[in-house]
Amino acid sequence: MTTHAYSPLYLAKASRAVGNMLHDAVLEFGMKGADFLNLFIQSDVAEQIESGNPKYIAGKSGLELFLEVMEKTTGEAFHAEPVESYERSSVYWVGWMLTHYQWHSGRTFQSILSTIPYDELLGLYGTLHEADIQKSYDVLDAHLAKSESKLKTARKHRGLTQEALANLSGVSLNTIRAYERKGKDLNKAQFEIVVRLAKALKCDVAELHD
Repeated sequence: MTTHAYSPLYLAKASRAVGNMLHDAVLEFGMKGADFLNLFIQSDVAEQIESGNPKYIAGKSGLELFLEVMEKTTGEAFHAEPVESYERSSVYWVGWMLTHYQWHSGRTFQSILSTIPYDELLGLYGTLHEADIQKSYDVLDAHLAKSESKLKTARKHRGLTQEALANLSGVSLNTIRAYERKGKDLNKAQFEIVVRLAKALKCDVAELHD
């Protein structure tokens, strides 16, 4: 069972802010959605939301989030007036739904977007934007389940069973299974665990991050 980083009471505000942030980036400033989300992840703004920092999930508007991402990643200080009202655009929905799913799954934004990139999420708008949020969760769960984890790919490349990897690395079999089926996010694992797995697989730590 996923332990959520923050109370569902904050989820509506956090998801609106991220939706508005993405709307501003794409529709107000003409950026490509995928490019901006990469900057979002590179900045610590994504991590602050993932960890449930109240300043970010309840204290900042979408425009403030956008400006902070840009300043932290490009050094550019944008000057913009707040939009009085946002149309619920498809771009807004991607940010809104992405935040809901990050909260629901406990995965990082990076992990989600590495499997289901921005353009694919945008393509789901037509069928999911009027559906119950649980339907979106189910669809994204299915997408992630179909994609093979990098840990599993590396293990098979080395010709090892899960049991053999557990013996070589000293990481428990149940833990390896959970990371391979993405029930647990390897990006959030203790560094020591990732190092032990990488050493057993004779690969770089970075090669195991989804």
